[in-house]
Amino acid sequence: MPDDHTVVGRAVAIIEAVADSHDPVGLAALTRRTGIPKPTVRRIANDLARRGVLELTPEGYRAGTLLIYHGLRAAQQHGFVVTAQPYIQDLYLRTRGEIVWCATVYGGELTLNGSAFGRNYATVMKRQSWPSLASFGPSMVLTAAGRLQIAAHEEQAEQILAIGWAPLTQYSVTDPRKLRALLDEARDTGFAHEREQTAVGWSCVASAVRDASGAFIGAIGVTGRSAALEQRSLHTGLVRAVESLQRELHADRSAGLSLGKPAKSFGDIFSQYPRWTPNLAPLLDVASDSAP
Repeated sequence: MPDDHTVVGRAVAIIEAVADSHDPVGLAALTRRTGIPKPTVRRIANDLARRGVLELTPEGYRAGTLLIYHGLRAAQQHGFVVTAQPYIQDLYLRTRGEIVWCATVYGGELTLNGSAFGRNYATVMKRQSWPSLASFGPSMVLTAAGRLQIAAHEEQAEQILAIGWAPLTQYSVTDPRKLRALLDEARDTGFAHEREQTAVGWSCVASAVRDASGAFIGAIGVTGRSAALEQRSLHTGLVRAVESLQRELHADRSAGLSLGKPAKSFGDIFSQYPRWTPNLAPLLDVASDSAP
């Protein structure tokens, strides 16, 4: 985001840069990501920390309690999270303990805002960071959620197909023609299924949530052990759950989210995040210990 040289604009840019990171952000990194002079970043960030919007830790700045509080209140007031929660819980029971999640679109990007998971994943979910999909770089297209997100933006799909993407496992798609077919399928059906393309032993299925106009506003998905996610009944249950959720959202205008154009260019989305390589080995260890 370019520096607009206004106090409000700079404060928002700093808050977004901190909120977008799964780790505390140091002053140097915050200066680099916002493009704002370091003395100004220090002054505004420290003021935000004094007000509880940010928190200053030895490692850097992170979201403060006031920001989290208002974020949670806004999510509840919006309606999408509350409306989706029963469907998340129902799918969790159907999977017998895998991870079910819900995400909504903001500025063209999917943002996780709800989840349900079994006790066997509790320790892992506390330990494992779940950053923005953009931290995968172009390889985000290998994830089920990323495929739905990219399929909704034809320009972004063409950019990834042009610049290429790094495989994350030996099962990752590497053929541009096959990836194009998967993106077309995700766009046409609103459904994506990735099998061990981001982590061996793990898979994910996701279904797009659309508003009354057909615009992509979010997704519900299930992430877990590959064997558990291969059941066709689960795929059918997910699609039916999303269809029911959509009918509720269409009846309640306050619960829908507009798609909106991405707030950042495709290149900026990737460049502002530190590159992250998923390490799901701890999850596999915990899952195998508690698997029936």
